[in-house]
Parts: sequence; C-alpha cells; structure tokens
Amino acid sequence: MSRILRWGLGLLLMAGLLVGAFLFLPFRSWLPGGTVADVAKSEVVNGTAFNRLFPKAQPSEQIVFTQEKRGFSEARLKQGDDIKALLAISDTTTAPAARSKFEASREKLQGWPLIDQGSQASALLVADRFQVKVIGQGVGLDVQQRHELIGAFDLKGLAALQSGVDSKAAPPALPPVRQQPVKIPVPAGQKQTAPSRTAVLEPAT
Repeated sequence: MSRILRWGLGLLLMAGLLVGAFLFLPFRSWLPGGTVADVAKSEVVNGTAFNRLFPKAQPSEQIVFTQEKRGFSEARLKQGDDIKALLAISDTTTAPAARSKFEASREKLQGWPLIDQGSQASALLVADRFQVKVIGQGVGLDVQQRHELIGAFDLKGLAALQSGVDSKAAPPALPPVRQQPVKIPVPAGQKQTAPSRTAVLEPAT
C-alpha cells in the first residue's frame, strides 16, 4: 500500500471519528455513566425535566429557552425584542454551597426560603434542593414582580422531581375508608355472658 493511500485512509478515519463525535454531541446527556461536578449523572435531574415547569408566557410575551444541560435549564422572558428577565432552575446537588445562602432567608414563598440578591435578582430554594432564579434585564423588574414571576413556576411539580428522573404523576389518593361496624358471631351452643360488641375495621397503614 502506497504512503499516499495510507495517509488518505488515516485522514478519512479521523474525519469519520470527528463527524461521529459531532453527531453524538447533542445526546451526550443520554449516554450512561459519567459525572457532573463529581456527582453521578443518575443523581442529577436533567434540564429537560425542568422545562415544563417554567412560567407560561403572558400575551405579548415569549419564553425562549437558551441553555439546557444536566442539572440546569435557563430561558429568557421576552416582550417583543426586549429581554425582561432571565429565568433559571438548577439542581444544587452538584453545588451544595449554593444552598447555604438561603440560611439567612427571612422570607418564604409557598413555604420555601426566598432571598433577594442585589437590585435585580431573586432566588427560591425548593425542597432544599432546587434553586429557582429570576434576574431582571434592561429596565429590570421590581422585587414584587420578581417574586410573582418565581411564584408562576410550577413549584409543586419541581418539588416532586426525583433523583435523576422526572417523577411520574402520583396516582390519585384513595377515598377514605368508611369504618363499618362488624358483629362478631358467637359460636352455637356458647352462652353469651356479656352484651355483644362490635369491631371496627381500620384502614391499613
């Protein structure tokens, strides 16, 4: 085999490997194994599970997703050509130190600690794990507007997410069992020395 042919085959092989890597790049988060900040990927919620939990756009507004990866999702809240705010959800499993700032929180939203960071940002820690953040852009948003925007996220749905996967909807709760008295039969021929009593069937716990 000539040297030129060998070089040609080598370059062709390298080009094939590069093309293959490029094609699989968007699916890297689906591949098994690997870690995110030294935490197993299976323990970190994928950003795709966060997207449906963002607020719904109001008339004349748009929610444009700009970044999505394992443990994080970000979107822009736009009105026309103007960006009103950046919205984000992150899984603090990969950054436990991010939770420490909520220890000084004196305000709560739907039961979870809420903090303001400077004049443009507000953040909420949901279920001691997920951070929801709103950062005003341009003319910005006041504190009340930022808090309302955070409250527009599906916070209960976010709290229900399980490790590494999007939890399925929980089955509806069973109706409470009505306790019915059941008479205890007395064997034939046995004298009943005390008034018959009833037993109550308790629902299993």
